[in-house]
Amino acid sequence: MLIVGQVSSKEEANEITFIAKLFIVGQRARFLASNTYGAAEVKEEDNGDTKKH
Repeated sequence: MLIVGQVSSKEEANEITFIAKLFIVGQRARFLASNTYGAAEVKEEDNGDTKKH
């Protein structure tokens, strides 16, 4: 994410910071959600279960 420009007030700077933090949290949540299915699949294989979801 790249934000280019001038910030005209402290409130605007706070809003941009908030949006950037939400973006970072969203990226992390997406990463964790994408790994949840793969982790469950590996756990089932370790238990000897050959059934795939």
